[in-house]
Amino acid sequence: MRGRIIKGVKDFFDVYVEEDNEYNNKYKNKVISCNSRGVFRKDSVKLKPFVGDIVEIEINHNQKDEAENWGIIKKIEERKNLLQRPPVANLDILFIVSSVKSPSPSYFFIDKLTATAVENDITPVIIINKIDLKTDDELYNIYSKTGFKTIKTSAVSENSAGIDEIKNEMRDKICAFAGVSGAGKSSILNNIFKDLNLDTGSLSNKINRGKHTTRTVEFFKNNIGGYAADTPGFSMLDFENENYMLKENLVFAFPDLLKYAENCKYTKCTHIKEEGCKIIEALNNGEISKSRHESYIAIYEMLKNHKFVKSKDKSEE
Repeated sequence: MRGRIIKGVKDFFDVYVEEDNEYNNKYKNKVISCNSRGVFRKDSVKLKPFVGDIVEIEINHNQKDEAENWGIIKKIEERKNLLQRPPVANLDILFIVSSVKSPSPSYFFIDKLTATAVENDITPVIIINKIDLKTDDELYNIYSKTGFKTIKTSAVSENSAGIDEIKNEMRDKICAFAGVSGAGKSSILNNIFKDLNLDTGSLSNKINRGKHTTRTVEFFKNNIGGYAADTPGFSMLDFENENYMLKENLVFAFPDLLKYAENCKYTKCTHIKEEGCKIIEALNNGEISKSRHESYIAIYEMLKNHKFVKSKDKSEE
């Protein structure tokens, strides 16, 4: 039968069974402790089980003690995506949490994670938190024009502004939350999970521990048809440690720049300083945020200084 891996430690995994199965629903909505077959432990990382994987398992029955039943992972189904840092598969949405102040927003952090999400077929959603602390909409005005869903929140306000909108985005999706320490991830998560049978304080505290803490990823089922991932590593995610895009493809991860790039004078334009670059022209005219273009240049330089293997350049499609 099939299930989703919600937690893993070395070669042992907890698999949540959602679907009807041949055992008359005996295992539906239950967590089965499983280990992986030896073949997975010897294969490449792409064939090893990851939290988030949909897997086929076989139950090993203990006729003397039914409580001791456990499973073996027999097959890993095709993935939508796979990140290795943090180690998680099949994410639908990455919520990127930034506060308007206390701490001040990191534009590069937001832009690096939106590029990460786009490259891995993950939908980025930007949450601008603590709007009760600042009256102007500078941060929102920048990101609402990027083409990415942008939500304003005040998780500690009386009506918890924006929380219902976040829940609507989460419905039936596999989600993760990322943000610098103090941006308000814990307050947002406590609002979202307050009606669940879940130790939300534990979840929030785990996510809010130091950014250098290395821990396993864990999925928590919500009551709107999806999962939220406790992912400790997103604040550490670096381009040097992932199989990232070619530098020529970076503009595809910046939809607000891409719409101008298509009319550039040169086909191989880097969109950094070339004469006739429509992105530069739009920047000078105030149509593109300066911070967005600065992030683009910084990421481009990172990609230029590292070699990555890709099967096909998107610009050739």
